[in-house]
Amino acid sequence: MSGTAGPQGIAERVCAALLAVAEVTPELLFADQADDPDRELDEELQFGDDLGFDSVMLMELKYRLETRFPELGELSLPEMLPYLDTVGSLFGYLTRRLSLVGAS
Repeated sequence: MSGTAGPQGIAERVCAALLAVAEVTPELLFADQADDPDRELDEELQFGDDLGFDSVMLMELKYRLETRFPELGELSLPEMLPYLDTVGSLFGYLTRRLSLVGAS
């Protein structure tokens, strides 16, 4: 697998998708570590309360994730909904899905 398959690569692609959809800054997504090369996503951020996501933005996020994670194919929004509470829950969902794709 390529270097983008690990947790850091997944985080980078999730971050890029979030930045493309929401009017957020890297400083918000990474707490106070935006300039740190070993930064980690703030997994406690909530899509609705903290990032201001609405239903249209969730659909756009789904599209952006499909674009950034083509190995997953089409994502089901109803399947994703339980994982669209926090950035951490989405990250966990994508990590599990990618591990299943890598195992097959």
